[in-house]
Amino acid sequence: MRHFPSRRIVCLTEETVETLYLLGDEDRIVGVSGYAVRPPRVRREKPRVSAFVSADIPKILALEPDLVLAFSSRPASPPTSSARASMSTSSTSARSPASWR
Repeated sequence: MRHFPSRRIVCLTEETVETLYLLGDEDRIVGVSGYAVRPPRVRREKPRVSAFVSADIPKILALEPDLVLAFSSRPASPPTSSARASMSTSSTSARSPASWR
């Protein structure tokens, strides 16, 4: 069951992990990128479910997330079909709009 606001979030980027901790929403995070290091306690508190270019989809699905926050180097890059079919995802890109052409 999906909730709003999301209660179970998987963060596949270190920036989203740090932002949720800074907002005091760390209890909503159920899985993180292996690269998440801030705040330092995140490595003790949260299971790691991804590396930079790969994600353990079965492990993520087992966490039953309401939302998966990801990053793509390509604008509008879709998540894998298995992830897209089972999870709500939000993917961001750091590229400028000029590079989208």
